[in-house]
Amino acid sequence: MAWLLPGWGGPLSRGVDSSLEPRLLAEASSLAEELVGEAFCLTSRDLRFLQYEVFTERDLPFFPLPDNALAGLLRGETRMLLPRKRRPFYWLLLSEKKILSLTGERDFLRALLLYIFTHEFVHMVRFLRFAASFWMPLEARFEEECRVHAVVRRILHRVPEREMITVLDRFDEIYGRR
Repeated sequence: MAWLLPGWGGPLSRGVDSSLEPRLLAEASSLAEELVGEAFCLTSRDLRFLQYEVFTERDLPFFPLPDNALAGLLRGETRMLLPRKRRPFYWLLLSEKKILSLTGERDFLRALLLYIFTHEFVHMVRFLRFAASFWMPLEARFEEECRVHAVVRRILHRVPEREMITVLDRFDEIYGRR
């Protein structure tokens, strides 16, 4: 079962013809990796275990995200005979249309993508360090999402992007923080 990052607002507000730029995705994921790595004091060994790939719904049409989800995190495992050689890996699935429908300007899109990547990387680190279980029951997930959001807020409050405050405030509304 996937972990889902909820969005805000109702159904898509406008038709979206464009797509997320690969360069912008690479920028946001690299910065998020660096910020999460610093926050959790990750070693190069830890980073080797954080294997993931980023897809959009267009790339994986067989796994549609719910209408209110901006992203989903799925987990797999390498197929090795010896259990000690098995490694988890993750697929981060982005709802391109939903993300683009919420953004008006490039700075907001950059801040939103940085939040999404940071949020999902914090989940991955918590799973890696056994601070949370990917397989926890649905009833316990909202509480875990609130914990993850609090960590993401601490990490991203220093980011000097003007729109980051707006993004953080929107997710505060979702996770009940004020």
